[in-house]
Amino acid sequence: MHNIFRVPFRSARLCSRFLRRNGILAELSAIAREQQLQRGLSTSAIVEKVHKQKPKKGQQSALPPVNDHLPFQFDEYDYALSEMKSLEGRLEEELQRHFGTKVDLRQYEDIKVHISGTDEVHRLGHLARISLKTPQLIMINFTDKPTAIKDAKVALQKSALNVNPQHEGIMLYIPVPRMTRERREQLAKDARTVLLNDYKKALNDVYSKSDKKASTTKELDKAKAKRAALLNLKHQYEKRAAALIEEKQKQLLTEVA
Repeated sequence: MHNIFRVPFRSARLCSRFLRRNGILAELSAIAREQQLQRGLSTSAIVEKVHKQKPKKGQQSALPPVNDHLPFQFDEYDYALSEMKSLEGRLEEELQRHFGTKVDLRQYEDIKVHISGTDEVHRLGHLARISLKTPQLIMINFTDKPTAIKDAKVALQKSALNVNPQHEGIMLYIPVPRMTRERREQLAKDARTVLLNDYKKALNDVYSKSDKKASTTKELDKAKAKRAALLNLKHQYEKRAAALIEEKQKQLLTEVA
């Protein structure tokens, strides 16, 4: 069957000669080269654009930029990049609450409580009602789930909040700690341990999931390159997290006269 999209050889030569004579061929070639260059851009260009955000007025961000020069693009990297960026955003929110000078009940609501003797893990906010009884006292009511109160108390004691809940019947009471310099230093220490470790575990989960998919690549060299790129991305986000915590820590400690 005759293909109407095929151009006969003689017609093609005439067409090419016409285009060259009118300078159109050179222009088309330049456009083609530009399109090819755009298709060949690595994910690093996207990453660089995402992270080149101007800091707020009066602030200088200490976060190292995410730089990566991939030999080729692949879906697993794009997935990992998106997930790690999302995790970093959640870490920033958590640090904002952690280092905040005002009481934020969401800090308590988001505490993960492991129910002993089971595989169940629940947010404290799903197990109890949390409120401020007074500006200096947090009240946690376990009327709906009284059997979870002991596990919740343990979770609070192990958390990065550095609090000591008092158990009375179906209630837990937490005195709001005064924001002394010692308290701020303890918060900074907890951020470097509990929060950073939890964040690294979450990053590793994303890396493992992406690496598992990437390792199905049949070409050995390509599979190794994918793994190296994913591992490098994870390490960069770990460094950014450490820098972010240090930045927040300095801001907190300098607020104390």
